[in-house]
Amino acid sequence: MFHHFSFHHILLLTTILTLALAAPPQPWYEKYHQRRVTVPQSYYEAVSLRRQTPIRPNAVRDVKCLDPSSHFVLHEEYAASLAICGGGLSGSGPAAKKCGRGAAAAAEAEGRSGRARFALRALERDAGAGIDLSREAWTRCVAAARAACPVGSFEAVCVGGATTGDVGFSLTSA
Repeated sequence: MFHHFSFHHILLLTTILTLALAAPPQPWYEKYHQRRVTVPQSYYEAVSLRRQTPIRPNAVRDVKCLDPSSHFVLHEEYAASLAICGGGLSGSGPAAKKCGRGAAAAAEAEGRSGRARFALRALERDAGAGIDLSREAWTRCVAAARAACPVGSFEAVCVGGATTGDVGFSLTSA
């Protein structure tokens, strides 16, 4: 018994064999299995604070978006914001709730992580003012500034937050 194959049957058979024998560009499972990235606890702490903190635009004034093309890793930005005052705003316990202590408050502070750098300064430091900022107030200021400048670097003034007057701050590349 002889089967008659048409041109279409041969073309279909050739196509199926070609597809069946061709190797995929990458195994299917590699597409869905990404490299595991570990994230430090400070990231989760900052995300939790930002999520709980309502955005209050009046917490800041004089917001200037500096360079929208500069990119920051989210974790580095969060870690830098908690690293101000030598890490005084990260962690837990009574010592972690404020940056500065009355007359001993520093006039300037800095927090760095990776490429992110937060710099703070009491605007009336010539009159002896120092930074006296709670973690919650600082988080509100950063969230309000970030709402005004969703990407890139910025500078702003955090209303209050100093022993006298306001605190200027900026997020720039380190």
